[in-house]
Amino acid sequence: MSEFDGISLALGAGGLRGLAHIGVLKVLEKENISVRMITGCSIGSMVGAMYAAGLTPGNMEKLALNLKRRHWIDFIMPKNGLVAGQRLLEMMRLLTKDKTFDQLEIPLAVVATNLCSGEEHVFTEGSVAEAVRASISVPGIFVPHSIKGIYYVDGAVVNPTPIDVARYMGKGIVVAVDLTDVGTVCEITNMFDIILMSLDIMQRQLLKHRLLHSDILIQPQVGHILPSDFGRVAELIALGEAAAQKALPELCLLLKTARHTHDAG
Repeated sequence: MSEFDGISLALGAGGLRGLAHIGVLKVLEKENISVRMITGCSIGSMVGAMYAAGLTPGNMEKLALNLKRRHWIDFIMPKNGLVAGQRLLEMMRLLTKDKTFDQLEIPLAVVATNLCSGEEHVFTEGSVAEAVRASISVPGIFVPHSIKGIYYVDGAVVNPTPIDVARYMGKGIVVAVDLTDVGTVCEITNMFDIILMSLDIMQRQLLKHRLLHSDILIQPQVGHILPSDFGRVAELIALGEAAAQKALPELCLLLKTARHTHDAG
């Protein structure tokens, strides 16, 4: 199989809205569109890591529908964050079979932010679960994660949908799944919503120019759902599917053109 038979996929941040990524993967798999490489940020890194480790979109959907907040979130007395993140780390170790990057079925790159330097860090080696834990460390919610003495926070602080990383590290057509340009629901139920919605606003500004790096942009319409809402998992996945179906004709045409151009050359 050549690089023209598949895509490089960039999965963006967005809190629980990122479960829409599962719906996108369901459509790609149903249409036999091969994912040759994945870049992910925050929840995009979680979904991408599980898929790269061998979990099917169907199994991920069942997992998302059945796991409760307590399975992922371990609250602590506030100091460096509200959530310790150890429970999530152990869950990711289990779901990725504690694989390192070189053991994955699909090449993966995970984006996090170096808290001290403020620079983007792209993980491509070492423990996948550790990298995802670093990438998902939303400031103020999750305790920053330390790897080799360096503290990391959410990759969304610098690169919420790592399209440029997919373009640089991948091959062929780049498909981005972005959750930042969908608007923000004007409803606040807890401090998680305040932090995540504020991050949403910042992310939209960061992405203005990077979106040009993608060949196909998929933007599930999830803006009416709070990024901390555990009760609308099925709806989020369905919205991901709908957005991917909408983009499918253009994507199939690009793949067909790329293959034809390559064969003719």
